[in-house]
Amino acid sequence: MKCADYFGAHRDPQRDAHELDRARQRVGIAGLFAVISAGQAWWAGVPDQVPWVVALLAAAYAAGAVFHLKVQLAKRPVTVVEQYALLVLDSAVSVFCMVAVPVFMAPLYPVLMVLIVRCGMRYGLRTLWLSWGAAALTAAVLMPFSPYWLSELEMLRSFVVMMLIIPLFMGPLVTRLHRMHAELRAAAGTDPLTGLGNRRMLAEHLRFAQERSGRDGTMLAVVLLDLDNFKAVNDLHGHARGDELLGRVATAIRGCARTGDFAARVGGDEFVLLVENLPPQLGHARAEALARRLIEAVRAAAGPLATEVGVSASAGVYCWARSQADLAADSVDPLVMADRAMYAAKRAGKSQVVLVPQ
Repeated sequence: MKCADYFGAHRDPQRDAHELDRARQRVGIAGLFAVISAGQAWWAGVPDQVPWVVALLAAAYAAGAVFHLKVQLAKRPVTVVEQYALLVLDSAVSVFCMVAVPVFMAPLYPVLMVLIVRCGMRYGLRTLWLSWGAAALTAAVLMPFSPYWLSELEMLRSFVVMMLIIPLFMGPLVTRLHRMHAELRAAAGTDPLTGLGNRRMLAEHLRFAQERSGRDGTMLAVVLLDLDNFKAVNDLHGHARGDELLGRVATAIRGCARTGDFAARVGGDEFVLLVENLPPQLGHARAEALARRLIEAVRAAAGPLATEVGVSASAGVYCWARSQADLAADSVDPLVMADRAMYAAKRAGKSQVVLVPQ
């Protein structure tokens, strides 16, 4: 997992869409290579068995890609191991086909550049380097044994130039495009008043938090806060004072959050804090203690702005752990459960915490 965390492709919020696109691309490229290999085998005649073997291997890879696309990805997200294994295999298999069946396949080497660059555009520069490294290593191992590539020096030089262009020129472009995409995505997922995440960004973070929790065997807590008497602040002091109060509440929530927690504003005066990496045995108690600290921090932040109103917060807490989840629990929305707990806290009186264990 440390190696995967270095590349970071498995944490991309659009990973599922990217993997579906890569699976379709894999089917197309592998199918094309299978057809071209079979064509060279037919053209070369029976004595040359290598193109037939490559055609069968490419067809098998294409069939596996179809199964992965139509069956596996239709039922579940791609696993981390599958994702990185396919990132490497796509490049390695492409180079293998170009070296093993060079007469018809060698002129298609720009397809390899497209494949590598698109990996970088999806997941960033480090993933581009991973895909590029798999292709470069495969080429370095196989091309010295290929009479065609050793004799066609112009083709070999153009291939080497392309492999140099990818990291030297395409790499910085991919980095810039990826950074611009991240900035636009952050702007679309940020609440403009408080600077916290919005509901859309919260949904993405929650999905990945559940995946990490299930993989690591830890507990995830969803703490939903709703301000008490906030409407009275707007009525008595105006919306400018209310906006200032919301900004202070957001600052208070950031101050209570730990590194790795995610805070969002999901409504007019509703806030959510995702708390990850809680130990299953102590997670409920720690989540409840954090919710009480949040309530005290909100009261301290809001008090000076509306002393006569008495603004506080009610909190609902829902704890989720894959090790405790059955099929019915997997279908439960943690945000809905935390919202129900928050309304139970409202009914129990202001400035209360209600925890819903799983």
